[in-house]
Amino acid sequence: MVATPAHPPARFGIEEEAFLVDGASLDLARQVPPEWAQACRRALGNCFAEEMFQCQAELVSPVFRQLGEAAAFLARARAQLSELARAHGLRSLVVGAHPFSRLADAAPSEPAHYRALFEDYVQPARNSLLCGLHVHVEVPPGLDRVALMNRVLPWAPLLLALSCSSPFWQGRHTGLASYRRALSGQWPRMDIPPWFDDEPAYQAYLKLLHTRGLMREPGHAWWFVRPSARYPTLELRISDACPRLADALCIAGLFRALLTQAMADADAEEPHRLRALLAENYWQAQRHGCRARFLLADGDCVDLARWLELAWAQCGATARAGNEWAYAHACRLAREGGSAVRQVRSFRRHLARGGDVDEAVREVVVELLEENSQAPVGLA
Repeated sequence: MVATPAHPPARFGIEEEAFLVDGASLDLARQVPPEWAQACRRALGNCFAEEMFQCQAELVSPVFRQLGEAAAFLARARAQLSELARAHGLRSLVVGAHPFSRLADAAPSEPAHYRALFEDYVQPARNSLLCGLHVHVEVPPGLDRVALMNRVLPWAPLLLALSCSSPFWQGRHTGLASYRRALSGQWPRMDIPPWFDDEPAYQAYLKLLHTRGLMREPGHAWWFVRPSARYPTLELRISDACPRLADALCIAGLFRALLTQAMADADAEEPHRLRALLAENYWQAQRHGCRARFLLADGDCVDLARWLELAWAQCGATARAGNEWAYAHACRLAREGGSAVRQVRSFRRHLARGGDVDEAVREVVVELLEENSQAPVGLA
């Protein structure tokens, strides 16, 4: 008989960003009619949000307990967003970076807080025609979210590697699996967080930046794992937006498993503080995605499949419960390659058939749009 975990799986939510592209050219939309956003609010309510640019949108999920619930909701929400976009001559595209758009003057969204970002962060903000996947996992009262952040941070490059979907930028193959993360590094407070002993120390630092006028809002810290400023959660922000919904759900499930195990180990000794190791693995994930090799604390170097095995092996029954599908899917990605691998493979295939670079990269977008509508298999 299989033992039943003592606690139900932790609750979680997902935020998924998307582009709006012209229905004919498939380039980023230069003009987005205001009635489009109004239609989205009517159809999706609080599950729709504007993003930094008018040619972007965000799907904001409710809170889930099961991955199957998230799959059903996001499949439906993606379909609604797609239908509403088509009704206005547009297409919705979920991917980390648009493969060929050279839109240098994308219109900012109207809300004042987005306008303030462009004023404060200038060119890095203007460069941020990028889409990410954010996963929130609930942390019970009494647990220090920064201590938990410190424990899960070493695994963040693994979760990036599974998500990498931005190998192209302005029609060029960048050589990086996640060019989105390279551009994100232009911002302050968006990559590896500094070491903080606990949440009071973390909050005190943000308060210092805010009160000294160095940061407009207390929430303007976007490190790739962070305590949420709005919810009682720890938030994963490192991941590229995933064209295939199954890949996004896989990352959500794995992050939940790793964080649940960190909660179980709350009284254990803090992990090593070697940020150099984390920084190297972060670079390897950016550069190679699912084909990366990663450095371990003992000096060994392993591929993604082996690192996944080690991550899963340190998770107990409670951490694994409800996340088994996510691990199985991650193992498939490690074997077959993720979105960046698929995009580059498609690009090279079209070149080999005689297409030019512009034609080949446009076909990548066509295939991404097809992937956006694929439903996860094996989740109910």
